[in-house]
Amino acid sequence: MNVFKEMVLSIYSYKSYKEFLNNKKGKVFGFGLLLMLIYFLITVGIPFARFHGTKGIAGQMDELIPEFELSDGRLWAEDEFVYEYGGIYIAVAANSDEVFLNARDIESSLYEYSSVWLMDSEKMILKSDGEVIEAYYSDLDMELTKSELMGLVPYIYVAIAVVMLLAFLWMTALFFLGVIFVALMGMIAASCMNYQLTFGQLYLLGIYSRTLPLLIKAAVSFLPIKIPFFFIFNFGISVFIIIMAIQKMKEKTLQKPLEFTSDGTPGGGNLSGGSTENKNDFSWMN
Repeated sequence: MNVFKEMVLSIYSYKSYKEFLNNKKGKVFGFGLLLMLIYFLITVGIPFARFHGTKGIAGQMDELIPEFELSDGRLWAEDEFVYEYGGIYIAVAANSDEVFLNARDIESSLYEYSSVWLMDSEKMILKSDGEVIEAYYSDLDMELTKSELMGLVPYIYVAIAVVMLLAFLWMTALFFLGVIFVALMGMIAASCMNYQLTFGQLYLLGIYSRTLPLLIKAAVSFLPIKIPFFFIFNFGISVFIIIMAIQKMKEKTLQKPLEFTSDGTPGGGNLSGGSTENKNDFSWMN
């Protein structure tokens, strides 16, 4: 079955999960990677593309950043610059001898922003992760102009590419780790429903069950507010899908006619996700 067709079926067709058990490890792993790639492109790629725009990073930097020079422990900037968006506040006022108050005096007024970067002619004040840091240019032993900063743009692109790659790998690793939790919940559900599935089979089903929750999570990421305890709802959907898939498998098994052995005793109709042999087979996970 085509992987994109499987992706669509994994959202609404619980009976298709029985067929997913026949897929090979490589295909299931590829399905997980493709699912995470789609999620990554939606949640990271689209916002970056919107930020990048048609001008590119170099064009936006050239437009937003005024002419400046940092030398001899002093910063001069041709124009004042203020940027405020999504909890981020950046202000540069270094075209005069006027300076901001020190970090301790203005710390209380920065509480509404998650990240702050203030620069005057003699120092900069940074706020990140709730911590406020003050640094004087005279202590940095650094000289820089706008033209020199623009010359670093190619390296900025390389740094962004590396960061995005690492972010994708980290998010993918968390995805496959999260499926372990879904599989464990699936084991409890299968036991309560008296239906036998190995952990490897439940892990496989767990990968497919993450399609709908991840799409919902991607859509929610564009909302201006955060939904409290969303992770419970997120994984709850996957567990619900696993339960419904098991129910469909159980119904299909019960509908099968009994098979009789040569001595006349019934030998079919077992409530199992596969062969009665190797019920505790974990080889799928190897």
